[in-house]
Amino acid sequence: MEKPKRRLPDGAAVALGLVILLAAGVWALLCRGGEFSEQERRYLADFPGTPDVSAWKTDRETERFLADHIPARGALVAADSGVRLLTGRNSELEAWVVDGSVVEPPVKADAAAIEKKLSRFAKVAEAAGAPWVLLTPRTHGWLLREKMTGVMARAFEEERENYDLLDACPNAAAMPEAFFSEPEKMYYRTDHHWTLEGAYQAYLALAEPLGYEPAEPARFRVSEYGGFRGTTLSRSGLPPLWQDTLVCAEPDSAVTMTAADREGETKSNRLIFPERAEGWDGYAVYLDGNHGTLVIERPDAPEGTLVVYKDSMANCLLPLLSMHFRRIVAVDARYDAGVFTDALARAGEARAVLYVYSLDSLVNDTEIIRKAR
Repeated sequence: MEKPKRRLPDGAAVALGLVILLAAGVWALLCRGGEFSEQERRYLADFPGTPDVSAWKTDRETERFLADHIPARGALVAADSGVRLLTGRNSELEAWVVDGSVVEPPVKADAAAIEKKLSRFAKVAEAAGAPWVLLTPRTHGWLLREKMTGVMARAFEEERENYDLLDACPNAAAMPEAFFSEPEKMYYRTDHHWTLEGAYQAYLALAEPLGYEPAEPARFRVSEYGGFRGTTLSRSGLPPLWQDTLVCAEPDSAVTMTAADREGETKSNRLIFPERAEGWDGYAVYLDGNHGTLVIERPDAPEGTLVVYKDSMANCLLPLLSMHFRRIVAVDARYDAGVFTDALARAGEARAVLYVYSLDSLVNDTEIIRKAR
């Protein structure tokens, strides 16, 4: 008679599992994983206060802390995301892999949000007594939708309603055809921001509505910084196997940049900050990152003052525009304590007002609505 195979008793298996969880929790308490995760580009949960066990449940702060500080968390997150990708569950990730690039999921249609912002934009420009232009490019995912699986591509169709509304706006600038015919060149593979080529196409799109003659690429000073891994890759949870090369351009002439944040003002004589390319937020190579208000002054530029309301999408574009405007006053509502008309007072007489926002910001950023007055 065949001897029965030995197996771990159910009670022992449960006990072993509890011991492993307890050990992981003790490890998390004694050997914390730091305050910030460069892999995920976010701050990790703080040490919890006194847990609330009155309802026989684990305190949420404790759960978040243990989840964030469990041993080898980065490797576990990467393994989980990798398994989802390899097993065809790409759309379960917070960012999707398409044709060798990591893209943001589609932005849900919200006509009311867009119409409200467009109305506010018009009123702010009216207060400035200047013409206004809106630039909101198609997302990387939208441009690559023909290379997606059917389910993912259909999800992006919801963005179409947003674009139809923007295309109907007479103040919206249209991106050149090259933006659509070569989408792989317009965005970084690991990030939702434009490459230099994408920024240059935006620069071309704005030439006519802002009234300048675009310069050839050879007229700009170009610098490159390798090893860039963007925030879209970090959102996916996938291991950092991809990387890009940041390519920056600006006019080769004297410039002054004044950055005003809630902590005060800082002045620089440059727009590109190579030392930032080596940090976890490599995109901060442009303009030293995001600021509440920026004033860029280039005395040898031919035009007057341009007022720009923006998100980070415009950071790589402003150095190109500084070729033509002696003064650019740029506001990011997420970091600025004032309202939009405060920038108009600081700018004085404006040649034009420009709005540069990603589709996600235009639909979902409530700070724009709160401060666009």
